[in-house]
Amino acid sequence: MKSKWQFRLVCLALAGIMTVAMLAGCSPKEEAVDPGVSTDDTTVLPETIPGDEFGNAAVGYKAAVVSANAYTSRVGMNILEAGGNAVDAAVAMLFANSLTEPGASSLAGAGFMTIYLKAENKYICFEGMETAPAAAGIDTLDMINEQRLENEAILMTVPGQVHMALSALEKYGTMSAEEVLAPVIKLAEEGFEVHISFEERANSSFDKLSLHEEAAKVFTNDGMPYALGDHFANPDYANTLRKIAAGGMEEFYKGELAQTIVDEVQRMGGILTMEDMAAYASVEREPIKTTYHGYEIVTQPPPSNGGGPMLEMFNILENYDLEAMGRGSYEYYRVYVEAVRLSLADGTTYFGDPDFYDLPIDTLISKDYAAQRAAEDMPAEGINQTLIAGRDLPFEKTGAGGAESGSTTHVSVIDEYGNMVATTHTIGNYFGSCIVAPGTGFPLNSHLQNQRLDIEQKDNPNFVQGGLRVISTMCPTLIVKDGEPIMAIGSPGSWVIPSSIVGVVNDVLLFDMPLQESINQPRLLPTNPNAPLRLSGEPRIPEEILQQLRDLGFEVSADRDWQTGLGSVAAIYVDRENGFIWAGGDNRRQYKSLAY
Repeated sequence: MKSKWQFRLVCLALAGIMTVAMLAGCSPKEEAVDPGVSTDDTTVLPETIPGDEFGNAAVGYKAAVVSANAYTSRVGMNILEAGGNAVDAAVAMLFANSLTEPGASSLAGAGFMTIYLKAENKYICFEGMETAPAAAGIDTLDMINEQRLENEAILMTVPGQVHMALSALEKYGTMSAEEVLAPVIKLAEEGFEVHISFEERANSSFDKLSLHEEAAKVFTNDGMPYALGDHFANPDYANTLRKIAAGGMEEFYKGELAQTIVDEVQRMGGILTMEDMAAYASVEREPIKTTYHGYEIVTQPPPSNGGGPMLEMFNILENYDLEAMGRGSYEYYRVYVEAVRLSLADGTTYFGDPDFYDLPIDTLISKDYAAQRAAEDMPAEGINQTLIAGRDLPFEKTGAGGAESGSTTHVSVIDEYGNMVATTHTIGNYFGSCIVAPGTGFPLNSHLQNQRLDIEQKDNPNFVQGGLRVISTMCPTLIVKDGEPIMAIGSPGSWVIPSSIVGVVNDVLLFDMPLQESINQPRLLPTNPNAPLRLSGEPRIPEEILQQLRDLGFEVSADRDWQTGLGSVAAIYVDRENGFIWAGGDNRRQYKSLAY
């Protein structure tokens, strides 16, 4: 699919702050096709978008993008307008997010990418989760635990995001790395106005960032926290992208950039080596799937421990007449929350690195297993007082050689060729470890904390060992109807990622709710498997329903109308009946959609 393009960058404009990037001289290999809706430019677009009271949504009839901010969305839209496909745009947006959302995404982070290729009618899952350094394991466990609170360099894992993005681009994109990175480099050099999410994360992490000279240089404003509207530029990041554009994966994993990262980690007492970096490879995996009321749900397999539990949620809920209960009723919330709790219990018990373990995934996502869970573990009235995992499911170590933060972000794309991409990526905690290798412009991760570091849990499939992939609840998802995808959806939010996706999908597909309106609906979700009776919600849910759930034994908190900790869904929906492509973004993190 790769073509030799002549690429000329004329200018870049971003939300009135930067100039428009026009990419000329392109002759894409793909030809535009009908993505499932009208491509007639005379189609009259709606004057208003239902539910779009905060300006997060967009509507078009050819292509759309949605991300956590206007800057990243504009980068993706410019790539599409220049003739790039959805993979080109998604990769450009991924690199842009590491600039515009550095508290949630980084080149030193990880991600998943779910792709649909129209011409081949093919679904692909790319996985770029980090791996533990070879030295991590029982022999170094005491040292890791002794240092982890004071020295997060000890928690640095091998980054996966760059390998995943460049692999997807090389195999399924139509542009070169130089082409997709050019507008991001320009934005990094020229800078942009600090937006709300940037400000909030930079302020929350200010004390930790200030402890490290290089991090303070890049992510504080001359030693002060960045404020809304301040100008932020990152020339170091621009130089890093130039090196990646020229040297690709070889540069990042074996070259000067790799050596700079390893030198800084080891200087601070970490265990990452050049051999660890050089050995890394992202993986192209087969998607896992289930059906749901006539639709097909396509998502990420392990090491995602969000995709499988999400399919289990759908399968359990299919045993109940949710439409008869009514959206937002007490009974709907009770059944929905119980299905989420049971599925997350399995997600914490039976998911790990499939290269190290033979996991019971086929059982966990089967209709029979869901029916059994509904019959045996879902009370007809009331709730389970404990979080119950499925019993005695087998998993075996194959011999191949923690609580997650909400510091994650999501991108959804559809192009005019009919391709779709949903990709979620993360740095772990806000700004990861808050350590920046000199001259690189991006924070390093501390994702080893996502593996089990307690010797009492040595039989868990996620117990730390060298080369083991970090698991994550990220699960970028495609929804399919009659053989073609109609929705690309995903969210940040740690344990609420799968459940927030399920809630929006139910609203759109079962209750015929407009996309943006469904994203805006108040949420009520379990957020921590270690606190199974604790629910976080939003006070837009009637107090009567919240009290009924408290009466069942739940501890319910609902103190803010828009809770950032309850997911931030980014979705694109192909409305074939009316001839539109709807893009919706979550106001909980000020997401922004663009379409044409």
